[in-house]
Amino acid sequence: MSTAGGGGAGEVDEGPLDEIDRLDAVAYEAFMAEVYDLLEGRGRDLPARELHDGLVQARSALGRAALRAEEAVTVLDDALVDAIESVGRLATQLGAVGFTLAREAAARGLHQDLALSLTDWLRARCPWLSTQDAAQITDVVRACESPATAQIGDAVRDGSVPVHRAALVARTMRRLEGSLDIDQREAYARIATRAAARRDLPDKDLARVCHQLVEDLLHEARPGELERTAHELRSVTTRRVGPGLTRVTIDAPDGVAATINGVLTSALAAPAPVKDAQGQVLEPDTRTPAQRRFDALATTIHRGIGNPGAPPSTARATVLLVIPFDPERGVPSGPATTATGDYVPPRQAGELACSADVTPVWLSADGAPLAMGRDARYATPAQWKALAVRDQGCSFPGCSALPQWCDSHHVDHWARGGQTDVDRMTLLCGRHHTHVHQHDLTATVTGGSVTWHL
Repeated sequence: MSTAGGGGAGEVDEGPLDEIDRLDAVAYEAFMAEVYDLLEGRGRDLPARELHDGLVQARSALGRAALRAEEAVTVLDDALVDAIESVGRLATQLGAVGFTLAREAAARGLHQDLALSLTDWLRARCPWLSTQDAAQITDVVRACESPATAQIGDAVRDGSVPVHRAALVARTMRRLEGSLDIDQREAYARIATRAAARRDLPDKDLARVCHQLVEDLLHEARPGELERTAHELRSVTTRRVGPGLTRVTIDAPDGVAATINGVLTSALAAPAPVKDAQGQVLEPDTRTPAQRRFDALATTIHRGIGNPGAPPSTARATVLLVIPFDPERGVPSGPATTATGDYVPPRQAGELACSADVTPVWLSADGAPLAMGRDARYATPAQWKALAVRDQGCSFPGCSALPQWCDSHHVDHWARGGQTDVDRMTLLCGRHHTHVHQHDLTATVTGGSVTWHL
């Protein structure tokens, strides 16, 4: 190590880079501005040129690495394994570059200039990109919008987590965000992101980790928050199993699950053999129990879509809901149960008895039935149309939901003697119908207007 010519012993020669390193941020920015001016601006496009040149070189290198089928058979096993692992690492790196660019494009609103979603914009720019791949990039980009979950995108950008695994984490965090505070969201995201970065953890096990986070949240929720947490975690997801078959997964709060289970265990799901006029079985029902349950659910859905409001022409899917009743308060006094033993929280029981295809059985304190559901509990198609004309949609203040997204609601609770009359009902969207029952809100109908007492 040499010493400075005129300095004392032990002094080290300094180069120009050492002087630059000592500059503070303001001085460094001024120095770089002078450099750019001397280069007549030629240095300002350096990142773009490096990006372009790097991608061109990468394509060229991949072209050299390409093999014809007859050439691939000559590669020895060890070399083949190494090459496949290298391809996996390259795919993760390329995904990181693509994600970083997509994130910047989203921040600039390039997709909005064309009135497209980010997923559609990515598909338009990269037609060879599958819809699923584009949606996964979008999921991670959305996660970066919150400081609590931005770490998911950081893990993709630095190449430690592939996009498809980060997207699973991002979707899980999106489901949980309504039930977690900012610190909890950050902690949950850290756990899931670290799991996604583990190369020894298969995708299936990562999905279990994410599912376990949902279960832990439900178990940790305080009793008063459990219903709200379960409501926030409701979801329907679909996954293509193969040509002609799609898997539908439903996470339903207990109240809605009770209704679904009622359909799955109703007469619609019973064996239906072909019989003659004397009742003798001509052909047995060869459907499995699972197939019969599917047919029951599909029949119920098709009825609602094909002819909403019309009375069913075949066996009904009836859910019997046993509800303990407090006559002084006029509300359910405890959890309700279905015939199959499903638990339904008190507030959801009141909501289901008001609007769902449920037959409520109200019980006194000693267990004696007080009242059974009446056939006229639901608004007729004509009444619903009248409500749609009067309310023009959800009547809750500030809500813009259209009539076709609304249910009829008894202003006077059905359990308290409310009547199915137009002047005693109003329209509520699903979200506000739940809110009204959870908070036991009341309203007044005067002429053609509905006033909610909030």
